[in-house]
Amino acid sequence: MMAGFAAIVFLLIRAIRNLVELIYLWQSGIKLSRFYAVRVWGARRKPLLMLLIIDTIVVVALIFILSARIQMW
Repeated sequence: MMAGFAAIVFLLIRAIRNLVELIYLWQSGIKLSRFYAVRVWGARRKPLLMLLIIDTIVVVALIFILSARIQMW
C-alpha cells in the first residue's frame, strides 16, 4: 500500500517536472529553446517536445492505473 502511494508521488513529481520543461521550452522562444534542448538534453526542440508530451501522457496514465488499483484494495 505504501509502495503504491510512493510510486504515485514519484510519478506526480515526474509529470510536474515534464510540464515545467514543456512550458520553459514553449515560452523561451525558438532560438533559446533550441540551444537549451541541445545543451541540456542533447536533442532538437521538436522531437524533445514530442518526447516530453508522450512521457507525460504515459505517466498520467500510470497514475490513474495505480490509483485505481489502490482503491480496489
